[in-house]
Formats: sequence, C-alpha cells, structure tokens
Amino acid sequence: MARRAENRGVEILRFLARRESGGEGAPSLREISAAVGFKSSRSAYVHLQNLEEAGCVEREGGRARGVRLTERGWEAATADEVRLLGRIAAGRGLEAVLEGEAYSLVTELFGSRSGKGRYLLRVVGQSMARAGIEEGDLLVVEEDDSPPDGTIVVALVEGGEEVMVKRLYRDGDLVILKSENDGYEDIKLPPDTVLVQGRVVYVIHSPRP
Repeated sequence: MARRAENRGVEILRFLARRESGGEGAPSLREISAAVGFKSSRSAYVHLQNLEEAGCVEREGGRARGVRLTERGWEAATADEVRLLGRIAAGRGLEAVLEGEAYSLVTELFGSRSGKGRYLLRVVGQSMARAGIEEGDLLVVEEDDSPPDGTIVVALVEGGEEVMVKRLYRDGDLVILKSENDGYEDIKLPPDTVLVQGRVVYVIHSPRP
C-alpha cells in the first residue's frame, strides 16, 4: 500500500511538471484527481499535503490552485530508472547479454510518451561513427518493430544469433541494414531473417580522449 501511495505521489508531481512546462496554471483538486485516477478530490488533497510536508510542493494558503513544484519536487518528477541490458555490436558477431546495471536518468529525455518500453545498450565497434555513434556510447532504445525507413534501429539477424545497430531501409523484398562508416558493407537480407527490436531515440556519448 505504501508503495502504491508513493507511485501516486510521483504521478501527481509529473502531472504538475507537465502543467508548468506547458505554461498552464496550477490544476484544481478535481483535475489532479482525474489525471491520477482518484475517485475523490479528498485523496488528491491528502497527497498534496504529504508532498508539501516532504518539501516537494509549495501551496499558497493551502490552496490546490496555488500549488507549485519546489526544486526537490522537480527532481522527483523527472527522475527515472532504465536498465542496461547488455552490449550491441556496431559491426557483426556479438550477442546481447543481460547485465544488472541500472541508470537514473531524466524522464524528460528518456520517458516514453508512447507507452513503449525503453532500455539502454552500450555500443561496441565503429560502424555507425558517421551517425555520431561510437564505441562506448550508450543508446536509449525504444521498442518498435516497424519504424520508418532511415531510422537507426537495433536489429537481430539470422535467427537471432547477432544483434547490431544500423540504419534501416527497405528495398522490395529486402531489408537493408546500412552502416555509417567507410569500410563496412551494408547488410541486405530477406525480411524473415531480420527482427527489428527498437529504434534509437537518444545517444549518451562516452568521454572522448
């Protein structure tokens, strides 16, 4: 029950953050209740009191219409965690492996507004260097099995034995996985041998020498 209450508190903070970011005024208790799924405005009022006591919001005169996020509230509203699943080859021949690391990231960048899952993969190899993706970088990948042509994707090929990051194109009866570096050939395969797992939505660059 405590865990659910904590989640509801975070949902309220994120709702307030969206309102403030969009230049909208502070919401009413009824609007907060509708956004979070409370059956009564009383529940929203109690949660606002708890958030105020925790230092996450401030209210003028105790009114919901006067509520605003504090610095601590913004941190709580935008903090999230995505997991590092493994490594992905920017070449060929490396399998993805499950790893246990977790990263605390900013929801504004990595929270999926489409409702699709997101995860991190670390790049090995230089075949996507011209696209700004180099060895050691972390890729934020959003699950998507049918992205448009020209999208940088994560794909499993040849029965799932190899996983890689490439730019996706389709040409008649072929799927083309295109590299972004000289010296790497494009990979052309029948669609039934390619499983697109997701699209790259953000690149976290590792420190360059």
